[in-house]
Parts: sequence; structure tokens; C-alpha cells
Amino acid sequence: MDFRSFLMTSFLYDWFGKRSYAQSGEDLIAWGELQNSKTQELKNSKHGKMGFYVDVGAFHPKVFSNTYLFYKKGWRGLCVEPNPKMKKLFEKARPGDVFLNLGVGDVKKLKNSRNQELKMEYFEFEDGAANTFSPEQARRNQQESGRKLIGKREIRVMPLGRILDKYLPKEQKIDLLSVDVEGMDLAVLKSNDWKKYRPEMIIAEDLEFDWREPKKSAVTKYLSSLGYELKARTSYSLIYKFIV
Repeated sequence: MDFRSFLMTSFLYDWFGKRSYAQSGEDLIAWGELQNSKTQELKNSKHGKMGFYVDVGAFHPKVFSNTYLFYKKGWRGLCVEPNPKMKKLFEKARPGDVFLNLGVGDVKKLKNSRNQELKMEYFEFEDGAANTFSPEQARRNQQESGRKLIGKREIRVMPLGRILDKYLPKEQKIDLLSVDVEGMDLAVLKSNDWKKYRPEMIIAEDLEFDWREPKKSAVTKYLSSLGYELKARTSYSLIYKFIV
């Protein structure tokens, strides 16, 4: 572990007064919405109300994390991240979470592969936050954003619904689902089993979102059809709450 990684996973990273760990305060917005919710059935703890999250594309245990604030407040959850380099960092900084070194694949590609392991090509960039399974997003990263591709590797992938079937504790309610997968958020959401797993709050990206015409957002359209309302937007994320 290099010094920078050590510093960001140590107590010093928290000590300097950080209130939000997400890119644009998504964690604070979601925390406020969930604490005001009358439908929560969360246990009381010395940290406040304890809940459960699923973080898909978790990236780093603290940096740009939509869920670390919740971890500090006593929540626990599943952190799904395809970058194998992050496993040790999560084990050090968030030992109470379950870290899954997996990708979440497109349900269309996975629907006929229920009895076999499937892998997808994973594009790795010098800026690890830009890593993606999407060839189109990888092309944009290079040609439009000037990011440097440092390699590719095959990573095991599963649909979100199947991951939850396998790893979610029995009868565990999901209070927060965070999805940040660089251009594949809609595919990840569609791979969930919504009849079985319906989080109260969702944080997701839509890289084509236009606030002037929010109804044209593919992610918003899809989640609206499932009973979710768009509550807030930041520079990077859309935040939804289940209202039906």
C-alpha cells in the first residue's frame, strides 16, 4: 500500500473535519431524506439510526464514496467493486462491510447464462474512478476527456438481482442503493429483481441527463415506472426516493 492510499484509509482522512465523502454531497442529501422518512424501520444505535446499503461501483472505501458517511454512522452493507486493487483497502477501512470483487453485467447479456460464470472486459484508467465495463464510455474517456488507459482485464460479472440473492442477509431490507458504474447505471438497475428488492433511496448517474428535460432521462423514466421520484440532482448523480 502506498502512502497516499494509507493516508486516505487512515483516521487522519476523517479527522480534518470532512462532513461529506461523496463527490457533490450526495451522501448528505440521501442521509437527510432517509432520516426524515416515516416509512423506515431502522434499529436505534449509539450512532443514530442503523440501516443497510448496497454500493455498486463502490470504487474506494472513502474517496468519492456515497456510503462511507453511512458507515461512520453505524450502517453496514454490501460493497460491489470490480477493481481487485480495492479489496485490501475496504478490508482495512470498512471491515464491517462485505466487499464483493465483482462487476454487475448487462442483463441482456446475462439472461441466458444462469448456470455458468460470465466475464466482461474491464477498462482500467490511470484515474481509477473512470474505470468501466462500457467500451463506449472507455472511448469517451480517452478521446473526449484525455484519460490514459493503462490496461484491460476480464472480470467476473453477475446481475444485481442474483448478487442480492446470494449475498444479501436473509430478510434484510435495503435502505439505500448507490450505483456509480460509468455509463452502465441503467443496465445495472435493469438487472435487479424489483419484485424482491426495492430500496427506499437510490443514488445513480445518468451521463446524458438534462435538467431542462428531466423526463427524457432513461434512468429517470425507468425508476419512475417502478414508483421512484427524483428528489435531487448534483453535478454527478441523481437521487430518487420510493413513493408508491
